[in-house]
Amino acid sequence: MFKHIADILSPYIVNFINWLFSKLGSNLRVGNAFNEAVNFFIYDTLKIIFILSFMIFVISFIRSFFPPEKVKKVLAKFGGVWAHVAASVLGVLSPF
Repeated sequence: MFKHIADILSPYIVNFINWLFSKLGSNLRVGNAFNEAVNFFIYDTLKIIFILSFMIFVISFIRSFFPPEKVKKVLAKFGGVWAHVAASVLGVLSPF
């Protein structure tokens, strides 16, 4: 899912980078190895920041539906090894 979002946003990010460089008076364009490296670094940095922001938002939204009291009630129903398995599954969603 996140890869598809990045694929959709890629042309916009590249156009933004090219626009930014043109406004700064730089001629960093595709062709030179150093220019390509700088362009790739900025492009990937922006893409990773966007994807991480989106993931943090989604995870925080999901966590808002699992308050600690509710998680404790669910874990109280299990015992032994199954309690550890349930805790591991719920640990992804809860703030513990």
